[in-house]
Amino acid sequence: MKNKIGFAFAAAACVAASLCAASEAVLEWGFADGRVEKETVRLAEDGEVASFSLKREDIVGKGAVSLKVTPDFAHARKGEAGYWFSPYGFYGEFDRDSGRFFSSEERMNMPMYGWATPRGAFLAIITSLKYYPKHCVDVKDGDYAISCVLEEQLCRRPYEDFRIEFHRFPAGTSYAALANRYRWYQLGRGAVKPLRERVKDNPVLEYAVAAPEIRIRQAWKPVPSPVPHQTPESEPPVKVAVTFDRVREISAALKNAGVGKAELCLVGWNIGGHDGRWPQAFPSEPLLGGDAKLRSTIAAVKSDGYLIVPHGNFRDGYIIADCWDAEWTVKNEDGSLHPDRGGKYRWGGGMPYVICPQRAYERFCTRDMPRIAAFGFKGLGYFDVISILHATECLDKRHPCSCADGARYWGMCADISRREFGGFASEGSVDHFAGSLDSVLYASFSSPTDIEAAARSGKSLAKAHVPIFQIVYNGIIVQNPFASTVNFTMQDRYWQLKLLEYGGRPNFYFYSKFVSDGTDWMGKRDLACATEEELAASVAKIKEGWDVYAGLSHLQYEFIENHERLADGVFRTTWSNGESLVVNYNDAPFAVAGAEVAPMGWKLFGK
Repeated sequence: MKNKIGFAFAAAACVAASLCAASEAVLEWGFADGRVEKETVRLAEDGEVASFSLKREDIVGKGAVSLKVTPDFAHARKGEAGYWFSPYGFYGEFDRDSGRFFSSEERMNMPMYGWATPRGAFLAIITSLKYYPKHCVDVKDGDYAISCVLEEQLCRRPYEDFRIEFHRFPAGTSYAALANRYRWYQLGRGAVKPLRERVKDNPVLEYAVAAPEIRIRQAWKPVPSPVPHQTPESEPPVKVAVTFDRVREISAALKNAGVGKAELCLVGWNIGGHDGRWPQAFPSEPLLGGDAKLRSTIAAVKSDGYLIVPHGNFRDGYIIADCWDAEWTVKNEDGSLHPDRGGKYRWGGGMPYVICPQRAYERFCTRDMPRIAAFGFKGLGYFDVISILHATECLDKRHPCSCADGARYWGMCADISRREFGGFASEGSVDHFAGSLDSVLYASFSSPTDIEAAARSGKSLAKAHVPIFQIVYNGIIVQNPFASTVNFTMQDRYWQLKLLEYGGRPNFYFYSKFVSDGTDWMGKRDLACATEEELAASVAKIKEGWDVYAGLSHLQYEFIENHERLADGVFRTTWSNGESLVVNYNDAPFAVAGAEVAPMGWKLFGK
């Protein structure tokens, strides 16, 4: 395997890079009273890999509230060549005197991070207690260090032993090569399988990979909800934007326009509209046409040649649900209920409470996913939230659930979706059940333009965004890279190019903008269908996206082997079949490989 992927390095080269000498790590234990205790430990050595390990009982016995682990080769000085990256794709260099980076997206979506200096490079992989540590980059007086951090319950209540592997590489190794190592780590241990293998006996998945996703928000209540704890009597009215009949008309218009493949996702088909009463799904919202009309609409869409799937949510529960029972919610240490985001969050159904993953699997997914599928849905069943937020620890004694337990139960729920619908899709790129995930609505909420602006103003150590998730999982999981690349061909040219650079599967969204306080997060422009003119314009943009993706969808089966900056504003992505795509964000053409890439343009190069 190592020879195949080019990661076998001679011992002499490793010695020359000063990476094979015995290494140490500094542990910094933080206590509730503010004290910090430091100790130095020797790392275990096994060729190119150094490893740190700590028994669960030793973490508990320390009585600390945090632990920071920094190996001696994880240091650099301002002005040195090199870089660091987070698994969410934040990328920085050694160019600051002071500062600190903690990912704005909280804990890591993949349990890894990368680092490179003139003395060598490494990829850190947390192999045990990986749900969910953090990492940080600290700079003081021009001295850089990158560390793995345990906080909160991971330090106070670790569910297993803690272990980190530091896979070490020669100086000059690219971030793409480090990200490739994590992909092969995942493949090698059987955590994931390539799309090319999975589609062999799954025609639904094969179709979906080649099809843009078209999400249709049909109905919703006001968001943020003016009524935090709703009852049928106090429930705000449901706004209807797209009836089941109108869905049929959208599908017919797509077919007439020549959109060869598509996967429609009905958002808010359920009682109360989008997140209206979950985990209650039934009946379908009467104002949209009712259950009989839903069945006939699904049949019509399928007869047009398209997939059609439901949007569901078994992670958040609302008091208005007819099945409401506080017993199945996540509990805190004191036995209190665990509202989403500390109770400050209001969605269509009011204040959502987090459902224990074990109870979600036992009470709802096993029962209701088959009932939803019985309407006739077929495709990558979309179930919200569970891949964008980390599995929450549950301390209810009737169904205690560690982070690892939660990840396992969500994976079991995803497997039900695969069995019932043909596949599974969710919102984000947290890879705690990557082996059961087929598609991601957006791999990151972060904006490359915001990261670059923050770096220019001195507010962030990160200076750019790079496609780490895509390098790891292209060829395994299909994805749309950013919230701002939703409605692909509707957005500014910059965002269209970002989707292509990052190997994205285009998705489109009718009524992506629906939040009444203006905090919508999916791009600047939207699809609508209230009039025939709006429908025609929206379908034309989808057709435009289909025409582009039809020539690129074969790349979903390839691994991304390299991503590099050729010049300011010019990037090249190279796939395992030898093809490469160059994007040019500049206002002048760029010459490469005997060809010219147009200003604000792109070009696919052959093998």
